[in-house]
Amino acid sequence: MSATLCAMESFDRSLKHLLALAPNEVLGFGLGKQVQVIRAVSPTLPGRGREVDGCYLIESGGQALVIHVEFHRRHQAQEALAIDVAEAQLRLYRRESVPVVSLVWDLYGRADEPVTSEREVVIGPSGPRLRCHFRRVNLRGMTWRELLSGAPPSLWSLVALTRDGQNQEALRDTYDAIARRSLPDSAKADHLAVLWFVAEAEQVPIQWLLALLSREKLMQSTLYQQIFSEGEARGEARGEVRGRLKHEADAIQRVLAARLGFVDLDVRQRVRAETDELCLSEWYQEALLCTDAESAKRLADKIRHAPVSITPTAE
Repeated sequence: MSATLCAMESFDRSLKHLLALAPNEVLGFGLGKQVQVIRAVSPTLPGRGREVDGCYLIESGGQALVIHVEFHRRHQAQEALAIDVAEAQLRLYRRESVPVVSLVWDLYGRADEPVTSEREVVIGPSGPRLRCHFRRVNLRGMTWRELLSGAPPSLWSLVALTRDGQNQEALRDTYDAIARRSLPDSAKADHLAVLWFVAEAEQVPIQWLLALLSREKLMQSTLYQQIFSEGEARGEARGEVRGRLKHEADAIQRVLAARLGFVDLDVRQRVRAETDELCLSEWYQEALLCTDAESAKRLADKIRHAPVSITPTAE
């Protein structure tokens, strides 16, 4: 898994964690009014298996509503987004039997667009068409100072998503503002962990973050501990795979050398360069069945002429 993908996974987890920490404030900011969360609703869409980013039953103005949250982090066409949102609205309404309001946090918005707006997207090129309505939140539409002065404190850790919040002054003032909050140390650490992961995903220089946040402070955060532990586990798993591939590559070369008396440089380099687990495993199994020079020569020729595997990179 690439470092970029790991950063985006942490980013995604951070947004969902922040929503779970303070759903009243996060939803209230997006809807532009005070709300009272009654309970979380299962994010898994009935009959679909896809999970939305957040789902809550709220009370607003004496009416019960389901608020469906999507963090729009892909450069996805508006119609494709609208289809996803409309599908979620229909499936959630069928299950919960109350009106559904969709709140789309556009993480790739533009600085010249409003912070919150009502959107209606027409689905279909012509004839009878569907209309999907949702409320859009665009933090790029505000400055980092506006976020700290006008947004609920629970959103401060998203400062790097504002139009100008990727600088040292913004990060330092946000850190100070979070540190002054009357919260348990673990809760502060959670908000600081969100600050770190979101800023990292926005490609803020790591040295700026290290100047503000120590690992000891972040380790008080449940979110950070979970992501850090999962990262270590993935690293150990990758290490095990690399070790097994090296063992198989070495064994293939030893068998060929034993049966042929030598292994030419092209074959040795080709074996060491192979990154496809299935391909290397197939050669390894064939090597174990080589009982004479003829079978070993056939395997060596096969390896020599095999096309180089292309390992897909995560984006």
